[in-house]
Amino acid sequence: MAMLLRVAYDGTDFHGFARQDNGGQPLRTIQGCLEQALSTLYKQPIRTRGASRTDAGVHARGQLVAFDPPFAIPARGLLLGLAANLPADIIASAAWLAEDVEGEPLNPRFHTRGKLYRYRLRPVSLRDPLSARYEWHLPRPIDVAAMQAAAPRFAGTHDFAGFRASDCQAKSTTRRVRSVIVNVETLAELDPLAGQRGRIEGPAAPARVTIDVRGDAFLKNMVRIMVGTLVGVGRGQFGAERIDEVLASGDRTRAGVTAPACGLTLVEVLWPEPWPPSGGRDGDV
Repeated sequence: MAMLLRVAYDGTDFHGFARQDNGGQPLRTIQGCLEQALSTLYKQPIRTRGASRTDAGVHARGQLVAFDPPFAIPARGLLLGLAANLPADIIASAAWLAEDVEGEPLNPRFHTRGKLYRYRLRPVSLRDPLSARYEWHLPRPIDVAAMQAAAPRFAGTHDFAGFRASDCQAKSTTRRVRSVIVNVETLAELDPLAGQRGRIEGPAAPARVTIDVRGDAFLKNMVRIMVGTLVGVGRGQFGAERIDEVLASGDRTRAGVTAPACGLTLVEVLWPEPWPPSGGRDGDV
């Protein structure tokens, strides 16, 4: 049996999820901190297996992590023990046991039903110091309606070679995106002082644009490049047809910029219920 953890973190001060070192010196990573805390609780080395290797600066609300407990600790005690041993920018919010599959240690990366990522933009003149760590500040207005009209072009099964990092090592670049939805909130909806005099923008100005991307699996930087391309549409740098062009050509240079990591959050890794499922692996590459 494996123990599964739902993990949330502020990725700002981490070198990404996966454990890594620099010349023999361990870097600060989500996985490294989790394994250190678990090893303290179980008094022996513990290795974990994550569902998503989020990049440096990317946040998570619902990352999924598995490990093999050497002995039983009740879920409540495990969560409280982790809370006492993890740094303030990581928390495990849920824990439950799950059966291994086909006699192998359970790796959530190969059994998810997909992932939901959320990217936040702030398209107003002034940044918000209370949310700046979690959004991309765009000080000039963007055409949100154009972005909303363009977003569905990503949906479906496509070759996303033009929407991945240059060092992406995935063998296949074909991925299925279930949906891309662009929502907007006004300044009045976010700020109780939006109507006060002296503001640059009025209360009805778009103040937060949220882009929800749901898919089966993603390439390195894929969501961030998709967002950068939508922002290019919103800025009028090119039309929505550019998305179709890049999907057809695989030419990364024709897509938008890679959006900053700070605006991206892994909202949820979708876990199959009931468990174990009938059928094979769902593979996340």
